[in-house]
Amino acid sequence: MSRHRTARAWAHRCAGAALALLALFVLASQGHAQSYPSRTIRLVVGFPPGGGVDVVARLFAEKLSPALGQSVVVENRPGASGSIAARQVAGAEADGHTVLVNSNSMLVHQVMNPAAGLDIARDLTPVLSVAPQSVILAAAPDLPASSLPELMTLARAKRLLYGTPGVGSVPHLMVEYFFGSLAGIAMEHVPYQGAAPALTAAMASQIEVASVTTPPAIALVKAGRLKGLAVTSAARNAALPDVPTVAEAGHPGFVINVWTGFFMPASTPKPVADRFQAAALAIAGEPEVKDKLIALGFDTKATPGEPFGRELADEARRWSDVVAKAKLKL
Repeated sequence: MSRHRTARAWAHRCAGAALALLALFVLASQGHAQSYPSRTIRLVVGFPPGGGVDVVARLFAEKLSPALGQSVVVENRPGASGSIAARQVAGAEADGHTVLVNSNSMLVHQVMNPAAGLDIARDLTPVLSVAPQSVILAAAPDLPASSLPELMTLARAKRLLYGTPGVGSVPHLMVEYFFGSLAGIAMEHVPYQGAAPALTAAMASQIEVASVTTPPAIALVKAGRLKGLAVTSAARNAALPDVPTVAEAGHPGFVINVWTGFFMPASTPKPVADRFQAAALAIAGEPEVKDKLIALGFDTKATPGEPFGRELADEARRWSDVVAKAKLKL
């Protein structure tokens, strides 16, 4: 056989092998999608029970179980603004049975602490985000301030304590950015392991104000156990129509929201992530779920994985600018 014929034969064999590998990959991908899930799915939440991310995770877990045909359980792994849970899921088997439920607090934590051992873009696959929520400033009942301007006046006269769900959380960064960077007001940060203990401390007047996501504070504000001073959404929260936005309080354009994101390990097969995403998006679109989210103080927007991933990249750049300007460090 001539050298040219040998080369052509070799090329044909290589092409055939490549096609065979591609066919095997397609069949394997289809197999992943058809066999998933094959056992209990764990939703690993980066915050303690009672906070906004936990509330959303439990609402979706209840609906995902019948939708996917397997039990879906919630496991809370709080700490380091959600980064402990994120690292756990990043190191889990990439088969779709371990899912991270977290907020942009872990993104802020990564920006503030690049040595934390987590690179979201490298280590995790964004599956979807749901239920954006604003941040609320909730004051102790006996605090002599009933509005954001009054709080700012008081904070200029004396050093106030404020509590958040943790160092590097969005509520923490919001206060440091708004009060420290924009208004030049120094307040002392008291970090807690979640929204619930921060709100409890505010009710007990151990701190003057809590900065947390809005949903866990709604019942307490409605009951008069806390005073809602302002929310950071573009419009007033439907569940707290009497609480003005930061923009209404004299700071137009100031809007910060916290999303609830679902993530899988980076190497999870796409058909597996797609199946989970499709089930969760369908649940997010159910009228019953939307009504419940609104009643709890959430927005009903849901974003699929690919656009959510692009939003993550944009947000990382934005928070990097905020952290640099506010000179924040962990």
